[in-house]
Amino acid sequence: MDNLPNIAFDPLIAMPLIWLILALAFIAAAMSGLSRLKSFFLRALSALFLTLALLNPQTVEEDKDPLADELLIITDNSESAELGDRKQKMNTIIAALSSRLESIENLEVTRVQTGDNQEGTKLASSLVEALSNMPQNRLAGVIAITDGQIHDIPVNPEGLLPDGVPLHALIMNDTESRDRRISAILAPRYGLVGEQTDFQVRVDDPGFEGDTAVIQIRVNGELIARFPATIGNRVSIPITIEKRGTNTVELNVVAAPDELTLKNNIFVSEISGIRDKMQVLLITGEPHRGGRAWRNLLKSDPAVEMVHFTILTIPDVKERVSGQDELSLIEFPTAQLFEEKLDEFDLIIFDNFTRRSSRMRGGRSRELIQPFYIQNIANYVEDGGALLVATGPGFAGDKSLYRTALAGVLPARPTGKISEFAYQAQLSDKGRRHPVTSSFAGSVANNWGQWFRIIESEVVAGHVLMEGPNGEPLLIMEKVVDGRVGMLMSDQAWLWSRNYDGGGPYSELFRRMAHWLLGEPDLDAEKLTAKISGDELVVERMTLGETAQDVTVRKPDGSTETIKLNPVSDGIYRGIGKTAGQGAYLLDGGDVNAVTALGALNPREYKDLTTTDAIIRPLSELTGGGTYVINKPADIPNMRRVRPGNAMSDASWMGLVENRQFVTRNSRRKPLAPALLFFALAIAALAWAWRREGQ
Repeated sequence: MDNLPNIAFDPLIAMPLIWLILALAFIAAAMSGLSRLKSFFLRALSALFLTLALLNPQTVEEDKDPLADELLIITDNSESAELGDRKQKMNTIIAALSSRLESIENLEVTRVQTGDNQEGTKLASSLVEALSNMPQNRLAGVIAITDGQIHDIPVNPEGLLPDGVPLHALIMNDTESRDRRISAILAPRYGLVGEQTDFQVRVDDPGFEGDTAVIQIRVNGELIARFPATIGNRVSIPITIEKRGTNTVELNVVAAPDELTLKNNIFVSEISGIRDKMQVLLITGEPHRGGRAWRNLLKSDPAVEMVHFTILTIPDVKERVSGQDELSLIEFPTAQLFEEKLDEFDLIIFDNFTRRSSRMRGGRSRELIQPFYIQNIANYVEDGGALLVATGPGFAGDKSLYRTALAGVLPARPTGKISEFAYQAQLSDKGRRHPVTSSFAGSVANNWGQWFRIIESEVVAGHVLMEGPNGEPLLIMEKVVDGRVGMLMSDQAWLWSRNYDGGGPYSELFRRMAHWLLGEPDLDAEKLTAKISGDELVVERMTLGETAQDVTVRKPDGSTETIKLNPVSDGIYRGIGKTAGQGAYLLDGGDVNAVTALGALNPREYKDLTTTDAIIRPLSELTGGGTYVINKPADIPNMRRVRPGNAMSDASWMGLVENRQFVTRNSRRKPLAPALLFFALAIAALAWAWRREGQ
């Protein structure tokens, strides 16, 4: 308690009247001075006493209690501060600091923790938020306990703290821990399918510069190569983009002994595979009404570059003699198409094609597309190519494409029968679920236009998405080794393009089918996805199969978990696992893979895990605080209370501001002197002045 008298005034009349009386009295005194009267001083003294009488001065005695100053302690609770034995060291430092603070009187301590998110450790944000809830005139200072890896301190930190409030940083020293990490210098977001794109990365391992590390390269979950890298140097890694859509590239540097963590040994990037142009080879076996419909459909897509051949006639010896040039535009370039340039095409379409032969000299016959060319096409499909067969009546006969080497990649074989009567195409059960046709499920009831021919067949592999009469397969799609094949068991799809009988989804259906054949990921029926919900990893599998394989999840901390999937609806399976910190979660579902991330794919928190005082030092120096590297509790500097304006830190101590703020508990007033005394003094001074002037 502190009793300090103060002077206060309790005016007897309104203040404007007091000021008016005071002004008139001093004017009168001044005039007497100008008249050279001897009473100027006495008249002024009389005016002063009169004013004091009217102001009624009083003494004020107050009972005051001192207010405690407030100290803010921010503890780094990010993932990087909990690695190895850092958490134990931090707890030891906090305990030792708390013990010292207990001996300081008139000081309250507020403690907050700062964590991390996808943008790293947010200590400055936590600092500003905490200070906004504390009294600015009683701040003693801020003490930050951290590993030094802070990611939100601006280049110019001025204004983060109020003037005169020091920030002291206690940095945990952890120079003995080893940490190897990989970081990206250049990570492309787009790449052309089938072409190489370069990733530029650097492997860091402080203290081991110049050594060699090994980078494992995975694309879409598959290990494709191991690449040597000199630690500390930039390295360029060429990667071939295999498919359209999202490709997950994972670069994993092999761990060193006794590493602090393996979370930053991996760099994960998603790169979108795009096609510059789609090269399509369309071969129409003979002129028919649907041939132009296929051509117009493909030509309407600006991303398609098409080579189209329609076989008008088969050249033989007689035709060569009697004017072949009048019957055919060019000779069919079989060797060039099916041997030299076959791999340049993204999609091959056989439209109403039938094996046909020509007579050679000597009476021998030769097929237009010879068997070894057909075998080349089969190999092309198995190696990742795309084939669409739009059948016609010839597919049911002796000259069918099924009676060639293509039989090994075709999902249906002809029965030899052709049905020719009106029917309406329908989606199968799988067609209602498959992404290529599922969007048309609601429009079947809109009476698609009728077709009048279907080539009857038996399905040997693949999925039937559309059916004709009596469940006859109409549209079949199948993956063959690394390639894809689609079959349309009718030559009358062109009726939809002419809007016959109301038409149907001709352009959209076959556009989607072509993109599925070209490997569009969004149209895959077998799909694995995942999302983060709180601390749960929700895995969802879409499949046309009757069951779904369990999913193995590799988490950012290197651990794995097997998640069992349970059916939730027709073709949809779901399972739930647990998260394990920020970073990439790699999912392996057998024939499908996926990647998801908590926060960023490559968290900023793990880009550099070395302890450092360089990041926070500019802020400490700006506020007058100190930065101290702590190896053991004894390294914590002493603490002193200092008055505002004095030095706040030194190599051996850190200062806490002593603000000396108080709260008034009680107040008492007493007159400084009776008001009549001041009036009497005023009259006495004035009477003395008159007496002197009368002499």
